[in-house]
Amino acid sequence: MGEVQPMAEEAPKRPRVVCFGEGMVRLTPPRNERLERTISLDLSPGGAELNTAVTLACLGLEATWVSRMPDNGMGQFLARQSRAHGVDLSHVRWVSEDEGRMGLYCLEEGADPRPSSVLYDRKDSAFARLRPGEFDWPDIFSGASAFHISGITPAVSEGARAESMTAIQAANHASVPVFFDLNYRSKLWTEAEARHSFMEIAPFVDIMFASRGGLQTFFGIEGEHETAMAAALNKLGIAVCVMTGKRGKRSRSLKLSGMALGPSGQLHQTDMTEIEVIDRLGGGDAFAGGFIAGYIE
Repeated sequence: MGEVQPMAEEAPKRPRVVCFGEGMVRLTPPRNERLERTISLDLSPGGAELNTAVTLACLGLEATWVSRMPDNGMGQFLARQSRAHGVDLSHVRWVSEDEGRMGLYCLEEGADPRPSSVLYDRKDSAFARLRPGEFDWPDIFSGASAFHISGITPAVSEGARAESMTAIQAANHASVPVFFDLNYRSKLWTEAEARHSFMEIAPFVDIMFASRGGLQTFFGIEGEHETAMAAALNKLGIAVCVMTGKRGKRSRSLKLSGMALGPSGQLHQTDMTEIEVIDRLGGGDAFAGGFIAGYIE
């Protein structure tokens, strides 16, 4: 009889993180030019949760991005770019152009003393027009290790706001930790609207990415980094609060650090690292992806 060959061991399953939000196409004048003077535009994919999903995929985790996009050239451009980075799009809902367009935004990259500037063109996008019940959240969260969403998603529309709460509560029901980035975009809604939504979301959040300004504006929490984070854990009932520290005021040269406070009460903080900024947009999303990967692993 032939020798019995041992069965090959299966590779360990990688953690899977679900990210929910709108994808957009970014239009950028080259060479720090102004929109009013440029004669060409560079195209690139964008969207807070998609940026985080790309980071997670690059770090070796499975990243599932959930969204709603038009089935046209712009939508396929975004899908092609996302798949190239290893992001799972199996739960993206594709719709006809009659059910919404692709959201766009133009970025004028700043150079001292002129700051960067963003111009949104996302009204009536496919994502903004999503309706309740379009996503099977119990199926999406089956086997998931974490769920990530930012404060931008509920700001897009009433439908997106309702679906954000549905997704967060479904993650709670499935015992999937919820990571929430307290992002506020004044061009999408008012502080009062954001405060009402964030107060509704906070009780269902496990890990919150925040700034001192955000905690003060939306939750009335004041103090330096560690004091504010401890107050956030106590007042909001979250398990972990995460912040970044920044030094430097010039466009290209900064020093950054990350810090987190959890149930142990021990502050974890990285050293200040000097960096040169190449592309400012998406930096916070990348930080979130890195933290989520480290937290899970």
